[in-house]
Amino acid sequence: MYPAVSRAANFGIFDTVRTPDLLAPLEYAGSYFNFEACFAGMSGRLNVLVVSENKPIRERLADTLPDAVGNSTTEVHVSTTDSVDTVYSELEQSRVDCLVVSTRFTDSTGQSLVPKLRDNGVPLVSFERTNPSDADIENLGHVVYDAARNTAGSLDHRELFEAVNVGLAVRDLDTLDLIDINQRYLEILGTDREAILETSPTDVTADVPGYTDERAAEEVKTARETGSNTFTWPMQSTSGETVWVRVSLTVAELSGQRRLLSTIEDVTEERKRERDLEAFKRAVDAVDAGVALTEDGNHVYVNETGANICGYSDAESMVGISWHDIHDEAEVDRIRELVLPALETSGQWQGEVTVRKPDGTGVPVRLSITSLDDDRRVVVFQDLTEQKERERELERSRDFLERTQRISKVGGWELDLLTESLEWTDQTKRIHDVPLDYEPSLDDAFGFYAADEQENVRKLVNRCRNEGLAWEDEFRLVTNEGAELWVRTRGEPVIRDGRVVALRGTIQDVTARRSRELELERTNEELEALNRIVRHDIRNDMAVVVGWAELLEEHVDDEGADILSRILSTGRHTIEITEVARDLIETMSGGTVETRPLPLVDTLERELAVRREAFPNATFEVEGAIPDVAVRANPLLASVFGNIFNNAVQHNDGSTTVTLSVTVDEDEELVTTRIADDGSGIPDSRKPVVFGKGEKGLESTGTGLGLYLVNQLVDSFGGTVHFEDNEPTGSVVVVELPLASAD
Repeated sequence: MYPAVSRAANFGIFDTVRTPDLLAPLEYAGSYFNFEACFAGMSGRLNVLVVSENKPIRERLADTLPDAVGNSTTEVHVSTTDSVDTVYSELEQSRVDCLVVSTRFTDSTGQSLVPKLRDNGVPLVSFERTNPSDADIENLGHVVYDAARNTAGSLDHRELFEAVNVGLAVRDLDTLDLIDINQRYLEILGTDREAILETSPTDVTADVPGYTDERAAEEVKTARETGSNTFTWPMQSTSGETVWVRVSLTVAELSGQRRLLSTIEDVTEERKRERDLEAFKRAVDAVDAGVALTEDGNHVYVNETGANICGYSDAESMVGISWHDIHDEAEVDRIRELVLPALETSGQWQGEVTVRKPDGTGVPVRLSITSLDDDRRVVVFQDLTEQKERERELERSRDFLERTQRISKVGGWELDLLTESLEWTDQTKRIHDVPLDYEPSLDDAFGFYAADEQENVRKLVNRCRNEGLAWEDEFRLVTNEGAELWVRTRGEPVIRDGRVVALRGTIQDVTARRSRELELERTNEELEALNRIVRHDIRNDMAVVVGWAELLEEHVDDEGADILSRILSTGRHTIEITEVARDLIETMSGGTVETRPLPLVDTLERELAVRREAFPNATFEVEGAIPDVAVRANPLLASVFGNIFNNAVQHNDGSTTVTLSVTVDEDEELVTTRIADDGSGIPDSRKPVVFGKGEKGLESTGTGLGLYLVNQLVDSFGGTVHFEDNEPTGSVVVVELPLASAD
């Protein structure tokens, strides 16, 4: 409460009323502004409302009171009215610092309105005279000045209302109608007083999800129930932009009425910074690297990735932990000796350290530290566990490749066409007999080839680099130590963006293979010569001997017949040897055996007919019909079955029975031929070796090459051959050959 002021004027009675606080102390940003304590003198603007039924009096006071009341620091604004409604409206919606009211101003019943207007709490000065003198008006001015000066300091109070750097608004506590608003509030919303007077708080709310009328009502309800409430709210300016404000609501009594005071502060930039900071934090949390901030050696921030690398359940668990605690003692000493001096000198350090997890396991990390002010440091670190494992695997692969190159004598090379630089692997250098630190040039590489080979090698390289054509060929090469080698080189283009940028390839020492091929070639030539001798000389001569011997059968006695029989048997056996030798040589000298579909029934029937004639005492039987199928083989298939038939008769009693059966498995694409005899059979101990070269039974008069030839031929056809026991006696030769279409 403030002291009352009373003063008489010559033209009537002037008095003022005591007034309550116009504004309760206002809370803002944690401090209280007490408007009463802010002003000791009179300055600023003074709003005076003259109320009189007399128009001339109203006009005269409007003209003269500003000078009578104001001074160099006070601007006086006088408004007038003769309407009771206008008086109450002005008191409610506008700033009125003093009422000057005629005692003749009455209501509809003729009662003076002065007592009623005093109850509004605004300083009031009343007058009676209808024609005051200049002295009266001057006296009135002094009374008005004193009334304003000795009240709540409403003049300075209003000045503060406009001067504070926050938006201020006064609303009716019940209806939320806007009563007053300062200029800063209007500036924040980018509007004017007239445009906003008729609005409610939700009318200026921006269209942001979650900020609804219901939520606004709850915020106001909280302020009504507790006396105050602070929150952040989106408001929409007249330009359509969203303005984020921090709202502080306070319930206070103003001019005898309970009002809702609201202050708003524009926090749009602050909110943007907060959102940017939050986005940055989320981005830091999302990166595949640990990020930490230390202060005085302790962690004040760690992202989730960093906590995970260090073995902690979450980032919060690492806050407050010293960097010493995530390393063992030896690593702490190393960091002190190596890292800290670098940070003091340059403010930065990068390198590898080992982090110790809470469970004691070590984690290799690549560390990057940057010093900031106030003994703070930013630490970025990346888990190297997988990289170290890849490096170890790469080292193992390199070692394996190196050993493989040594064993296979295969080296690699690459020619960069942009720099014309040539790289050799270690094995390539070993092939050339040069040191492992040798740096080759392209001309050097050409120079290692035999003189008559160099031009051809150059052509292949140039064709690959110019036309992108790969090559693979063999050349003679002379090493740095003068040794002559055969090498197989392979080259192919590396194409990027449609052009050849490099050549890559291999080089292999094939000297041993070439030597074997030359030796094999000589052997084949010798075999071919032997084949010609066997086929044309020995076989022909022996055929003549047998022919003449057969002519003698009718001209010898019984004693001579026995000798002649022996001559014929030996001669025929010799002819058989030449046939087996011929077939064996053709098989051994032919390299890769070419096969084609051959009708199986034709071969078997032809061989059966020959053997029936050759061995009249033996019996040859066929179980069922021979399937009309073709197998993959060549004409030497006849030698396979011929030797098996011969073996079945010659290794048993001449009267043996040989049984042939053939089955077809179309699912397996296999034809199985079984040739059984009823002889003495083959012991189990000999079955694994019976197809060996030179193998023959104790009583055999053969060469031991027949079954060896059978095995070699069947294998070259892609088939198999083996012995089984026959029931009740004898052996079975099982030949399996791949099925083919009879073209």
